[in-house]
Amino acid sequence: MNKWCITITLLLSLLFTFPIDLLAQGKSRYVTLKYSDKSVLRQFNSQLILSRNLRYYLKKKEITTIEDEVLAKLDILIEKAEVVLDMFPSNLHITVVLLESRKDVSTVYTQRYGKKADHIAYYSLTEDTIYISVADTKLRVIAHEIGHAIVDHYFKVRPPYNIHELMAQFTEKHITD
Repeated sequence: MNKWCITITLLLSLLFTFPIDLLAQGKSRYVTLKYSDKSVLRQFNSQLILSRNLRYYLKKKEITTIEDEVLAKLDILIEKAEVVLDMFPSNLHITVVLLESRKDVSTVYTQRYGKKADHIAYYSLTEDTIYISVADTKLRVIAHEIGHAIVDHYFKVRPPYNIHELMAQFTEKHITD
């Protein structure tokens, strides 16, 4: 009887892990992308506007779907961020979770850490995951979070939070310039 109660409790807790159901998933060289539906993906794609220099690299990619385009954009940003930071971690593969709003990001953050926060995006060091509000998507925001991911994967011992943040800010500034 106890075994069934534990199993049901675990299943119910898994159902309520995210504020929305993440049904769709795509993979690329550096990214596993999770999102609830195509409209969220389309909105993210339309708001993730690459600079002219970065769009040049997009032309070289084989793109047939919106998901392909988003994954290509994210891979391009990661490669550019690696160059900006001069850090090329060999084990870099992260998950990017597209959430509809900053409220959804806040809900996930509160569930994970038990603290309230009003983030539009954040990188979870323990999950290798970027959570981002699609409604607030900007190139600089995703570049900043990618900076955190690269720094996290590069060092065997994590640098102090302030250094981590400075490197993410450096990435953000130099990708968007």
